[in-house]
Amino acid sequence: MSLQVAVTDDDIAVLTLDDGAKNALDPDRFRELIMALDDADDDVRAFVITGREGILTAGLDLKFMAAADADGVGELLVLFGRALMRLWTERRPTVCAATGHALAAGTMLAMACDHAIAAEGEFAWGLTETQINMTMPAFGLALARSNVSGRYLDDLVLQGRRVDPATAVEVGYADELVPVEQVHERGLAVARQLAELPSAGYAATKQRLRGAAAHDVLAGLDADIADMRSFLG
Repeated sequence: MSLQVAVTDDDIAVLTLDDGAKNALDPDRFRELIMALDDADDDVRAFVITGREGILTAGLDLKFMAAADADGVGELLVLFGRALMRLWTERRPTVCAATGHALAAGTMLAMACDHAIAAEGEFAWGLTETQINMTMPAFGLALARSNVSGRYLDDLVLQGRRVDPATAVEVGYADELVPVEQVHERGLAVARQLAELPSAGYAATKQRLRGAAAHDVLAGLDADIADMRSFLG
């Protein structure tokens, strides 16, 4: 298991991606994320998603995609969408503490959280799907429309442009920029701050903000991924 789960003394669940390399995301990683959210104790007040030093994730596991058949790739993308929508609508606060690179699926993972922290440094963010001749799935577009400033949206999504962490904050991929050595502590601090808000009102408001869009994405997910298969080789 490359998603490690730990709970602090004050009931903040920290989910750490660490496969010793690029933290590539495959079907098992998405199952682990869904399970971590679903199985969290009721006492857990908030979640922090982070990575190892220098990287949150470089995106989907391209080696898995190259070796899998069309059904296997389709399963990966469906699980990807389900995991992101599950995270996006989690009733408790969610914070992404991106310790470095957060490319493609990594940028989407950050946008699916309630608050995302980017680390200062020579790190890359971006929705790079068109750069590798993939179309953007509906769940990625839903997250981008919810997070990215309208004046940047078309250029970033259509060009698949990589940006540095400061630009990631400017355009809306992330919410704040901090020195890399402060990312973990800042993530915990924001999670604790959000966890102090009344939980029922927080959960209900999040559902009103995102519930309809997430429902539409999930209702059309299988068809959307089936439509994408022409881009998958």
